[in-house]
Amino acid sequence: MVEFRERIGPLLKELNLRSQTQENDGGIEVYFVPRKKEHDPYLSHSTVSIFFDDRETAGLREATWERAWLSVEQHERRPIGDTGWYHRRWWDSEFSKLPTEREEMWQFIEQNFRERPFVTMEIGSDEIESEELYDAYQNIVSLPEHLRIEGLAIEQQLTDEGLVESIVFDDVHGRQVRLEFHQVGAKCRAFVDGEPVGFFHNSRESTVATMAYFLYADNSERAGYHLRF
Repeated sequence: MVEFRERIGPLLKELNLRSQTQENDGGIEVYFVPRKKEHDPYLSHSTVSIFFDDRETAGLREATWERAWLSVEQHERRPIGDTGWYHRRWWDSEFSKLPTEREEMWQFIEQNFRERPFVTMEIGSDEIESEELYDAYQNIVSLPEHLRIEGLAIEQQLTDEGLVESIVFDDVHGRQVRLEFHQVGAKCRAFVDGEPVGFFHNSRESTVATMAYFLYADNSERAGYHLRF
């Protein structure tokens, strides 16, 4: 890390970053956060991290650049269909083996620091927090053509139970169907025309999509297979 501080330290200062380390299952991760050491509720950080292979796994006495990887988070906000809402989260990470030639390696690291985005977890006013809602929505719009649900919308409400985010649509008779996703607890509620019809488990997104279609088609018997009361 002495060599790292000498080569990358000035760049981190320029970009207002400092390094932190943590041990993961695969080894040691060096990640980068704002220089100010104060509480940050938005977990701001660079999308660039450097991973060193676990010393025991690699059969080495210490971490080396020859067994290091540069990781870039794919962390961005994505639209939820054409509802006007978005969802932001970590989607994946892209790993690159560092160049073996030392000077080329430093240039590669610097280039990524300059070109890759700095992210914050602050939620925008047009963003949905629930990962389960986003995944359920994607499963619903991916249903086969003959099972397609028209007029999907998203709503967000702050209630006595906390933040509630919902997928809303009308069934074949024009009655409003609401699938509520709650921040607290895995059980969420389904309503038809304001009347509760049961609870569903928010982590089973493909099941939620099937349930949504049967509610849309007013097939309460089939929808009931996916609901609890």
